Formats: sequence, structure tokens, C-alpha cells
Amino acid sequence: MTADGKPWSVARGELRLHFLVLRCQAGDESAFAQLLDWFAERTLAYLEGLVGPDAEDIHQEVWLSVYRGIRALHNPRAFRTWLFRTTRHHAIDFLRRRKREQRLLELAAREAADPGTEAWEESEIALDAAFLDAAMSELSPAHREVMLLRFRDELSYAEIAMVVGCPIGTVRTRLHHAKKKLYQLLR
Repeated sequence: MTADGKPWSVARGELRLHFLVLRCQAGDESAFAQLLDWFAERTLAYLEGLVGPDAEDIHQEVWLSVYRGIRALHNPRAFRTWLFRTTRHHAIDFLRRRKREQRLLELAAREAADPGTEAWEESEIALDAAFLDAAMSELSPAHREVMLLRFRDELSYAEIAMVVGCPIGTVRTRLHHAKKKLYQLLR
């Protein structure tokens, strides 16, 4: 155990990540490739939880932003938080764009007097989702987000607070309510 109570393997992993980010900031392409290898699955899974099947396109945008912006990261130890915050911002931008596009489609549908459009959009949302995915989708976006960050991406409460931009107490409250709602849905 280290002085801060972390197992040595965790501390060594954090140190390796820190140096990898520093190498990447210095322009080492192989270091960026390693970061991509280490985190691509996790960021893609996070995006899939937030935006669904469109995640792969957004995922490419995220990693392009990471590549372009990593030199501006002042604290290489905050890489994980910065990465998930960047991923989150891209997801939010995508959801906003999709919402605007849906409004335009609805307007076009009304003008064309096509009554079947709304039913088609609703049926497309979650037809083939697994039981847990269906239950997760019933959670509010804020609750689903903290659940994914905590349990799938294994971020600490402090890291989640930094990613979503709210106090730790709010993260704890959201997790509590999300778990409670998920339990009710799964029963």
C-alpha cells in the first residue's frame, strides 16, 4: 500500500498514465496510440450509454478533440477526468443537434400531414435493447450518466463531480436515486 492507501498496482498504473500523457503532450504518436488503446473501449461504452447507436461517429470526434487538445491539458494527472468531460461535451452537443433535427422533422411531418411519423420515431428508440439497457434507459440522463461513470467506468465520486460539473453531494444523491429507480425497474 502507498501512503495514500492505494494498492501499489494502482499507484504504478496512475504513474504510467501520467508519463504516457506527458509523452503524448510532447508529440509522441505511439503514446497517443497507447492512450487510445487504453481508453477507447471505455469512452465508446460511455457514449453508447448516453447517445445510443450513434456513439461510434461521436467517438471519432472525441478522439480527434483529444488529439488536438491534449497539449493544452495543464495537469496530466487529470487526464481521465478531462477525457470523460470531453466525451460528455461531445455527447451533449450531439443530443442538442439531434433534438433540433427532430424538431425540424416534426415540423416537416406536420406540413406534409403525415400522421405516422411520430409513431415511427417512438418505435425506433429502444426495440432491441437488453433488459438492463431498457431499465437504464428509463433513468433520467443525469442519473444514467452517473451510473455509467461510477459502475462501468469506475470513476470516483470526485472524478464524476468534475466530469459532470456538480458538487460531490449531488453526485451521491443522483447515484442514490438512480440505484433506487433501477432497483424498482428491475423488480
